[in-house]
Amino acid sequence: MTEESPSKNQIIIKYCLPLTAVSFIIYLCGFFKAESAQIYLWSSAVFSILAIAIIYCHTVDKINQERNDEIENIKTEAEKLSKLHYNLHLINPNKELKEQIEYGLKVLSETIKEPTFACFNYKNKNLNFLAASRSNGFNEQQNISSEDPLIKDITNKIDSITDYESFVKSGGNTKPVVFANESNIKGQIFTIELYSNVYALLVELGKGKLEDSENRIISEFCKGIALIFANNKESNNDKANQTPEKNIKEVDHQLADNLYDSMLPSSLPSIPGWELAKYFYPSAKRADFMDIFNLTTDKYMILLGKCSGSGINAAMYVSKLKVIIRCFVEEFQSPAKLLNKISKYLNSELMPDLFVDVTAIAFSPIDSQVTVAMAGNTIPIINRTRSGYAELPELETGIPLGLFNQGTEPYKDQVINIMPGDGIILHTDGITDLPGKGIERFSNEDLKNILEKLPEQDADDMLNTLVKQIKGKNSNELPEEDHSIIYLKAE
Repeated sequence: MTEESPSKNQIIIKYCLPLTAVSFIIYLCGFFKAESAQIYLWSSAVFSILAIAIIYCHTVDKINQERNDEIENIKTEAEKLSKLHYNLHLINPNKELKEQIEYGLKVLSETIKEPTFACFNYKNKNLNFLAASRSNGFNEQQNISSEDPLIKDITNKIDSITDYESFVKSGGNTKPVVFANESNIKGQIFTIELYSNVYALLVELGKGKLEDSENRIISEFCKGIALIFANNKESNNDKANQTPEKNIKEVDHQLADNLYDSMLPSSLPSIPGWELAKYFYPSAKRADFMDIFNLTTDKYMILLGKCSGSGINAAMYVSKLKVIIRCFVEEFQSPAKLLNKISKYLNSELMPDLFVDVTAIAFSPIDSQVTVAMAGNTIPIINRTRSGYAELPELETGIPLGLFNQGTEPYKDQVINIMPGDGIILHTDGITDLPGKGIERFSNEDLKNILEKLPEQDADDMLNTLVKQIKGKNSNELPEEDHSIIYLKAE
């Protein structure tokens, strides 16, 4: 194995240490000999400078090491989340619910190896054990039956601190409940829920205090496993009235819609010096997604994109992508660096036959420039209302993320200068490519011409006016693809 090369700071420390020792000896000699005042002063100065250099280099090296460790932890967490989502995606929906949950808990035990995980729901208002899993001494995951003493102990404890009424009313409450069983083994209870519908309880036992990354992994697991419960519930409700083929198709559609809804930002942040508005009109085949990140006190990033597929497979793919984005966005605060990192990651993984178009823009309240990087999405439009025109900037649109391996750094940062009153329109191609039955087909040039005729308005009013112009008389028609628009305006 090749040895790691020493850093510049380590090299400085290596050569400064002996020089510091020599200067210190000279300093002592000058201190004890009054006639050597000049030697004393010079050696004292050299000693002080070298000592400060060593302390500085050591501190910087330590900070860099901590930062590298943090980045490595982010990468590890992203890899674990990616593997978790992929394995949950492999669960056979035709199996019995108990078998699906057993497989899911094995996946979780493989990801977080120390604790025991158990899953409960309420059946006829009584606590019902579904499945449990843990790693054995050979690092193998094994299912645990309801007769296991630990499971009996957990069941009694959970039954004593929860009840059916609080269970069904806890929608949206994802804060874990900490408890200890009779053996004083500490554990936590998590709700398995989707879209404020609580389906089951997940119990973690034996780990003690969970790390933040482990809590995030369990949270993502609960979201993924909630889809299984929702699928099972919808199947049971509709099974009597529908053919199996129609039932599976409609359940798949409903679950995908619920998952996409849960991934949309519920509100927009208030950003000094900027106005921000969004418009989203869903189609029958959901595929669009958006995210807004507050990276630092003076830097924000917006991502708007579209998945190539539809249904639950595409929804799970987008859910996984958003987890990856959240893991890397703090480290790679440049849009291009972020897209390059995600591209490299997606192409190194075993992924479904899907890809995404994305536009990423970074901006700051203290800057008049917006940085853009694109991966196959439509070119944004610059609305310069105070100058009386709109602009289609010449930008490299790039290749969609996950389409194929595109080299080391296929995406580039591109800068757009923004003046007060200017706005940027980000949109997916649902508006321009496939607007839907009865809706006029628009090009980017058409959108540009509409914007040039509109007076300056605040972001919300401008977006509402633009949408009315696009939809015209066909406002009730369901589009063939999602309509997603984000309008960012400089005050």
